[in-house]
Amino acid sequence: MNGVSCCGHFRETTGRHTGAIEKPSAEEFVMRTRWITMTAISGMALAGCWQAGASAPEGLEEPIARQSYGMGALVGSQLSQDITGVDRAAFVRGLSDAMEGRELALDAPELTAAVADYEAGRQAAFEEQIQAVAEENANSGKAFRDAFATEDGVTTLASGLQYRVLKEGEGENPAPDATVRVHYRGSLIDGTEFDSSYAQGEPVQFPLARVIPGFSEALSRMSVGSKWKVVVPPELAYGEQGAGPHIEPNSTLVFEIELIEVG
Repeated sequence: MNGVSCCGHFRETTGRHTGAIEKPSAEEFVMRTRWITMTAISGMALAGCWQAGASAPEGLEEPIARQSYGMGALVGSQLSQDITGVDRAAFVRGLSDAMEGRELALDAPELTAAVADYEAGRQAAFEEQIQAVAEENANSGKAFRDAFATEDGVTTLASGLQYRVLKEGEGENPAPDATVRVHYRGSLIDGTEFDSSYAQGEPVQFPLARVIPGFSEALSRMSVGSKWKVVVPPELAYGEQGAGPHIEPNSTLVFEIELIEVG
């Protein structure tokens, strides 16, 4: 398994799971730039910004002018998404001064401080947004678990883990250090599926010691042949950190787990 299951529930992660970005090669950079450029041109054409047969706008009659304008529009479009909350006039002034080689209005220490202040403000806003999401998920998750606890056949353990037996097996129970083979489906409380071995067409195999606590706690109580619906509170899943683009901080997770084999 190389330390990471395809289901993404190992505590160890790779760049693919954490969103780490590898530095592209020169060839990759060129290809990516070409793709972005063509996408931007296609988007403008579809939006009616480019009309075949129309005369060139004033000042853009020459190819170099059109090329320059196109690149400026492309860069500006990207910057408008990446750089927010700025004084646009001052931003354009700084950009123009730097590109034209003029003396900058701020010296090096002032520039460093200004950029640091901007980044600190963005980071604070980001953390505030994440905190709001985490609180919302904690509240909605608790409400979901409270409701699930009242349903017929649901068991709530001291840890907070909840389960309902869908099919009772007759095989052995895995030891804490066992390797198991399972089919599973993972979803959020709104039903959004974020992972599934069924979708991959085959079960997965992994050591119990290397999956999230809620997953291993449930499996350690299951016997081979069992199929359970399991509700995992955030403290037994990915907690305040979340995982990847789909599992937000403080997410309660819902699994359907089928224990096929203990290895």
